[in-house]
Amino acid sequence: MIEAVEYQYIETNTALAEACRQWAGASFLAIDTEFIRRDTFYPIAGLLQVGAEGHCALIDPLSIDDWQPLIELFRNESVVKVIHSCSEDIEVFQRLLGCLPKPLLDTQPGAALAGLGVGLSYQNLVLECLGIHVDKGETRSDWLQRPLTASQCDYAALDVLYLQRVYPLLCDKLSKLGRLDWWREDCAKMLAQAENPQPISEYYQRVKGVWKLRSGQRRGLKALCEWREHEARRRDIPRGRVLKDPICFEIARRQPKDLSSLSRIRDVPAALVRRDGERILDILAAAADNAPEGETLLAGQQPLNGDQNRVLKRLRDCAAEIAEREDISVEVLARKRDFEDLIRNRELPETLRGWRENLVGPPLLDLVRKKNTGAPGQDETMATSEES
Repeated sequence: MIEAVEYQYIETNTALAEACRQWAGASFLAIDTEFIRRDTFYPIAGLLQVGAEGHCALIDPLSIDDWQPLIELFRNESVVKVIHSCSEDIEVFQRLLGCLPKPLLDTQPGAALAGLGVGLSYQNLVLECLGIHVDKGETRSDWLQRPLTASQCDYAALDVLYLQRVYPLLCDKLSKLGRLDWWREDCAKMLAQAENPQPISEYYQRVKGVWKLRSGQRRGLKALCEWREHEARRRDIPRGRVLKDPICFEIARRQPKDLSSLSRIRDVPAALVRRDGERILDILAAAADNAPEGETLLAGQQPLNGDQNRVLKRLRDCAAEIAEREDISVEVLARKRDFEDLIRNRELPETLRGWRENLVGPPLLDLVRKKNTGAPGQDETMATSEES
């Protein structure tokens, strides 16, 4: 049975400004968004939810056009903003408001630090902390329809009502564990990454198997990925609707010189050749002709070799022992990619800096920098393989 919930529905600039004045005196705000993102590059905001001091409000982004009061509130660092699993919500805020809420505390990593589970869903978080089952039936409903149904509004309001109850419990648990600062640090890093995203010029590095390509092919892939990103944003469609990663890779690898060659590449749609074929050929040709002297594109990460995989196992075992001692999930301390970066570079990656460095830094560094730590005669300096 769904709990009865009262909420204020805000659909005018005046009402939003007045609510923001009241919320500015709260110690924290529970926030959430509902949005649609089925066929677009950018999320379309359907509703913003705010909870403060036991009250809930639903803000209608389809009828409000003056967001300055909420922007100022989001920038007010004396008011903590609490959210759950914020990555997509952050995109909504950036698109709608042009800013991010600060300081921000995400209850998903907070729950992991508290030992409640890694990647815990909001539904399971509420069940774990409050013993309440959250009905998620409205998750995929149409948040752009007007008027919203009573069921949609209740569902949306309960999200920030329960978040207001969970937050103090989580703070208390993390405070007793001495991990409140860990939570703040991780969430500050997350915000910093959102504010300083990877440059579009580096998006090609995300494509699987980049290390298999020669330098000229990588230039083609880099140029293709940049064009795809700009095109997806211009047309406001998912980037995969322009070119999927595997097709980008194959086009860059095969380096077609004409439309006939392009059309024969596996899985290249005929519609793509008709619409964008000439442009793609021009991009590849320009990338081949305009190679800057001395340019070195990252070759991507090759799979670890046998010796490196043996070191990877020892790193995992070491981290697991520390995690057990600290009564925390090993995934919270370090993930496979962290270990791989450490092995390749022989220094702590940024993801293992801060509070993690104090726990796992010295023993992990000791393992990767030691020679002859495997079978007799092995020299595991973990040097990265030379580019072919």
